[in-house]
Amino acid sequence: MTCRSTSLGGACMLASGLFLGCCSGSASHSPTDTHVGAGGSANAGGAANGGSSALSGGSGSGLGGVGGSSGAMGSSGASGVSSGAGGEPAGASGASGSSGVGATSGADTTGGTSGVGGTGDSSAGDGGGGGLGGGASNPLETLQSSFVDLRFGMFLHFGILTYTGMWAQANLDITQFNPTGFDPGQWADAAVSAKMKYAVLTSKHHDGFALWPSAASNFNVGHIPWMAGQGDVVRAYVDAFRARGILPGLYYSIYDTTQGVIAGSISAADLAYIKTQLTELLTNYGPIPILVLDGWSWQMGHQAVAYQEIYDLVKSLQPSCLVTDHTHLSDPWDVDIVNFEEPSGIFAPAGNQYPGQQEQKVNGTGGNDWFWAPNIGGLLTVSNIVTQHLAVLEPRWTNFLLNCPPNRTGTLDASMVTLLGQVGAQWSPNSARAPLPAQAPQNQHPYTPQSASATSGNATNAIDGHNDVKVTTMWLPTVALPQSITLDLGQVRPDVGWLGYVPRYALQVSSTDGNITSYGVLLSTDGNAFTEATSGTWPADGRMHVTTFAPSAARYVRLEVRAVNGSAAAVTEVTVGGAP
Repeated sequence: MTCRSTSLGGACMLASGLFLGCCSGSASHSPTDTHVGAGGSANAGGAANGGSSALSGGSGSGLGGVGGSSGAMGSSGASGVSSGAGGEPAGASGASGSSGVGATSGADTTGGTSGVGGTGDSSAGDGGGGGLGGGASNPLETLQSSFVDLRFGMFLHFGILTYTGMWAQANLDITQFNPTGFDPGQWADAAVSAKMKYAVLTSKHHDGFALWPSAASNFNVGHIPWMAGQGDVVRAYVDAFRARGILPGLYYSIYDTTQGVIAGSISAADLAYIKTQLTELLTNYGPIPILVLDGWSWQMGHQAVAYQEIYDLVKSLQPSCLVTDHTHLSDPWDVDIVNFEEPSGIFAPAGNQYPGQQEQKVNGTGGNDWFWAPNIGGLLTVSNIVTQHLAVLEPRWTNFLLNCPPNRTGTLDASMVTLLGQVGAQWSPNSARAPLPAQAPQNQHPYTPQSASATSGNATNAIDGHNDVKVTTMWLPTVALPQSITLDLGQVRPDVGWLGYVPRYALQVSSTDGNITSYGVLLSTDGNAFTEATSGTWPADGRMHVTTFAPSAARYVRLEVRAVNGSAAAVTEVTVGGAP
């Protein structure tokens, strides 16, 4: 997810804007099943029959197992999860859980009336509901607060790169994907032992190989000998993790070298391909609490694959699914959750008050990028995970997402399983941590601009959405203030009422140099007559700033720079949206 090979379409040479260099190479991103019951009386890995408190799906609050109204497996409190890869619950009625994270509705997926789990009913199948990943809409800040309270998660890089190939290599021999001992139940048990509360699986990485039988192409598990083409890693994963009370998130790469979704060649067919796959993932597998996107901002920019279309699609399918992308910014531009990718050199900063997620590899050496390889080693120590990560990240409202890649049999190495158990024995969430601070108004109705113009400098750099570790495009006005940039939304939008601005960035770190300190926002329907919607000041603190104003019909949105910190303005992004 960080350093990219220029031969694979990395944007190291830019036609315009600020060029900050390019890194080389290809590094980037992106125990045996113990028949654990889904809702024991005290935790998600307790006895097979249902319980009523703590992490079970009972009437009390908490994190909710897979669950029934009075027990984790339904009102009859029948037996727990069977062995193997995500066995189905044996509950007679499969009633929905009353409160908590990821309680299931019926024999399969959603449930829970409150908290992080989603509202369900007692019918079988994929229910919907409120809470993280549920079908009903909930206030974004409520979802963000619930998410950061999960604290600790398991990242699972698993795919064709586990067996062959290199990062982002196209047209790999996917018939080599053959996990003969495939057991996501073992992954989930290890996560439970570490006290992890959620996970994220790489449903499709940059090479394009999909871990579910997608109708969008033939490059997936439905077209290989493994399980006679009937395998579905995503289904087995979500079932196994939900069965143990762990929320199953998904990772999806927009960048796809096999399909040809790559900077400079995005077509309408490519957008349809992306939408088809995201619709499958968010329709067929129950509630997904978080969708981690990759290969978008850094590879092609959010303008190439319109952010508005993807964000709106996700929220239309699952309003309570949180969206993040590897933007390599430490501010919440175009994301619900700020993502910090530690191997690329970024750690959630001291004083962070945004809802965040930090990704790190469990192995210090070996591996095939983020995937497993025979030489994987140098595992983090318990102290490194507990003291140097969890304890540091918790007060920064940042979850720790630890990558634990399954091996070629489809299981976690014994050394990883042992380590995770030791972590769980030494770590518990800090219940005294303060709630997530109130957030600034957020762009929940984004409008992707079709073009931009400016009084000087390259306006396109402020709307291309292209930000990488060492490459940042910026609008840099070249003459004296006042200066302005005007965004064309392509059509009149009825309720423009939000504008966000990202300051100068370099090497994933923002700067106070060139920060806008005095501004005006002007609106127009025809590009000729502009009316001032709002004006004000922002502190020169190197942070993303937003302003809201009375919703108005507008096609053209102008940000006028009236004063800056320093001699000239520097603007990484300007984003517009409907009124909050």
